[in-house]
Amino acid sequence: MGDVMADPTQFDHDRISHLLADRLLEVPAFQRSYSWDEGNVADFLSDLETARKKSTSYFLGTVVFANSADSARQQIVDGQQRLATTAILLVAIRDALRDFKKEKSATHIDETYLRGYDLDSEELVERIVLNPDDQPVYDLLLARAPLPAEGDSPIADAYRQCTAYLKEIAPSESDYRRLIEITTQLDEEVQVLVAVAHDLPEAYVIFETLNDRGADLTTADLLKNYLFSQAKHNFTFVQAAWTKISGDFDKPEEFVKFLRYDYMSRHGHVTTRKLYKAIQDDIGTGHTKVKQYVQQLDSARATYLALKDVDSALWDSLDFDMRDSVLAMRRFGLESSYPLIMAAFARWGDDKVKAARLFTKVTNWSIRALFAGRLGGSVAEKAFSKAAQMVSNGTAKNQVDVRDALLTIIVSDREFTDDFRAFGNIALPRAKYLLAMLERAHRSKLGETLDGLPDWSSRTVTLEHLMPRAEAKNDAVKLTYVETLGNMALLERQLNKGLEDKPFAEKISAYGTSAFRVTAALKEQQSWTKDDVDKRAMDLAALAPAAWPL
Repeated sequence: MGDVMADPTQFDHDRISHLLADRLLEVPAFQRSYSWDEGNVADFLSDLETARKKSTSYFLGTVVFANSADSARQQIVDGQQRLATTAILLVAIRDALRDFKKEKSATHIDETYLRGYDLDSEELVERIVLNPDDQPVYDLLLARAPLPAEGDSPIADAYRQCTAYLKEIAPSESDYRRLIEITTQLDEEVQVLVAVAHDLPEAYVIFETLNDRGADLTTADLLKNYLFSQAKHNFTFVQAAWTKISGDFDKPEEFVKFLRYDYMSRHGHVTTRKLYKAIQDDIGTGHTKVKQYVQQLDSARATYLALKDVDSALWDSLDFDMRDSVLAMRRFGLESSYPLIMAAFARWGDDKVKAARLFTKVTNWSIRALFAGRLGGSVAEKAFSKAAQMVSNGTAKNQVDVRDALLTIIVSDREFTDDFRAFGNIALPRAKYLLAMLERAHRSKLGETLDGLPDWSSRTVTLEHLMPRAEAKNDAVKLTYVETLGNMALLERQLNKGLEDKPFAEKISAYGTSAFRVTAALKEQQSWTKDDVDKRAMDLAALAPAAWPL
């Protein structure tokens, strides 16, 4: 660690409250927001209480700061959660003391740890400034203003938890010294190791070196630290790009999934556990490679997000509709194929039509594999990522090459027909898609166009149970097929009004007026028994190979 600790980096021991009292701190705008939950805060409070009862010091770990050339505030690279929670606890103690009319003690906490007078601006300023998402709520805490509803802000929730804890240990004014004891503990007995680097890139080198690559750091955190440490004079560019890319993902695990799919789109299968090391090896060292990586990652991000968004601008440039494929992927959870689609758009970027056609074909293959039970475990993911690697390196140049690479999950027409017919219960959102594709196959078979066909994914189209759910409620046999595709039909919402739980015979006249041909054909039915459901399931299955062609 000798190189990392070399001057100008400074290392020192301090107390957690001193960091707030003696410095002006800020969380960089690109850092993730405050994320400690009830369990994290409870552990923190419990650890402090245990140390108080034993009259021992409590070591809270290492914090890493970076000096800034543009600001008097030091930037928090590691320690945000602990420092923010300490500040929140001090706010709660301040407020509890005020409620006990201990105004001098409350003011001392406020002016020593929470807000200080800044000579340059000639006003009180916050000792710690959080990121732009967290700061407004923290400002409300400092002002003791009304807070967001429970569950809307981790900052506010942590404050409420601290307040409830303080009320337990100091329920009345005569107990106020217990609040002072916590304040004194934070000031004298809660120790931290402080590392201060001369700039952010150096700080991230320290951070990665000091932290064990494991438990509480996500792959995204580790990768960010690595990129920032390697960025050198491209730091501003890399920081801005990372902030933009990561900002499109609400949850760390979703961002990590994207990072993994991006890697697999070029290099084949990798597990989440091995992802960071794999990406690190892929990038190598040097500011140029880091810049190239985030540029490539930004392009992959646009494709990945488009695969989840029917209204993406990526699809606007095409003269055919991608809505069905996007919705199918989403409704059936067919994400294991994403690396392959991402590879196609990256490698065949000059021919978006070619890549989009492959997307549609991959949707077909995935639906077939789903009904055949071939998407379980990591089998499909490994197959798709292997094909993705072949597209990326130019080995697979077209649909035929890709299909040959996916032979382990490709399902023949006959097998698909049998699997489709025998499939069990179908969730309603999925059933709407399946029936819509079968409708199109039926019309194509009759030589008809799709003119006048309602949008199956809109609210104007409903899913009708031919034998009502209410009828099957107390019948063990009927329960076995009431939620199967053979007992379902698409029906315009306006035609479905008032049908609800009516018997089949009373509904067929409405079915006969539907624009959906497969639904309208039901008007010829004389009865609706299990045999009728089975017969219809066979008829629908016969259409399946044409609905999702190889």
